[in-house]
Amino acid sequence: MSDTTLHKIAAALGLSISTVSRALKGHPDISVQTKKKVLTAAAKLNYSPNPNTVYNAVRSSHFIALFIPVTPSTYFQEFIHTANQLAEHADYSILVLPLTNNTVSTTAQIKFCKQNKVHGIIICQDPLQPTNPKFKKIKELGVPVIVVNGTVPSTGIHYFKEDIESMAGMVASKIVEQNKHQILAIFDEAPSVKTEQILNAFIDKVAALEKNVAVVYAASTPESKNICTSAIAEAKYDAIFCMNDALLIGAWQALEASAQKIPLFGISDGGGLPAILPQTVSYAHYSGIQSAKETLSWLLRVMQEKTPPTEHTLTMIWHQSKA
Repeated sequence: MSDTTLHKIAAALGLSISTVSRALKGHPDISVQTKKKVLTAAAKLNYSPNPNTVYNAVRSSHFIALFIPVTPSTYFQEFIHTANQLAEHADYSILVLPLTNNTVSTTAQIKFCKQNKVHGIIICQDPLQPTNPKFKKIKELGVPVIVVNGTVPSTGIHYFKEDIESMAGMVASKIVEQNKHQILAIFDEAPSVKTEQILNAFIDKVAALEKNVAVVYAASTPESKNICTSAIAEAKYDAIFCMNDALLIGAWQALEASAQKIPLFGISDGGGLPAILPQTVSYAHYSGIQSAKETLSWLLRVMQEKTPPTEHTLTMIWHQSKA
């Protein structure tokens, strides 16, 4: 276990010890920016909580370890907050641990989980980050482990995953339901498995319904905005689709600067579009709140019933434009 203390993290960031403690527990009264700073510092310092200091006020002896990426994502912040609420209701306490690819830190964290006899473990992964090889050892603790997104680090572990193909197909169906025939589809220029999954599923669904779709690529919000500005000037499209938040923002900016009112559809990859976007965008996304509810519910059941390892699909959410 790392000998780094809450005092060192607090001193490094110029924060109070209580603020650092609440940030690590995911308290809603701590801002997203502060939580990110604390988790980042904890990861850099190979921090593993000491139950005699951080959690000495927790009366329950039942712990669930939650490994969470160091990211400002709304999805993960919602997940932490909801997981804390649900665990407390079931007489458990969540131990929030920063998820990194530092094998030394991960080894210390796994040792910490063993020493404090956690009853279950949740690993929330960022699908774009590689799996830490040390997590293959985590099942040796003999407690239920649920991985959310990413790649299953070992056999014998429960898995909740996003169904990217179904999400892309659902958005395509929603567009077609509104009788749109000429669709501009903007995809992330950076090559990735996720882009290919969304592209193939979206095109297959649209083509099967005999609609026309033009595929273009953009690497950033400004590029998406420029593409949409040109497309609007052509006046040939009656719908625009974007595969992630950055591209959606660019498309929305182009539409805001135009008198044309073309319906905008997409997939939010951050668990909810930024607050600057209006209610005129229709999009599919995974909610951190819903994911936490499903994951905690299943983990508690597994801990009680010793259910064999299974794979589940997270529930996707559809936000319909109010335009």
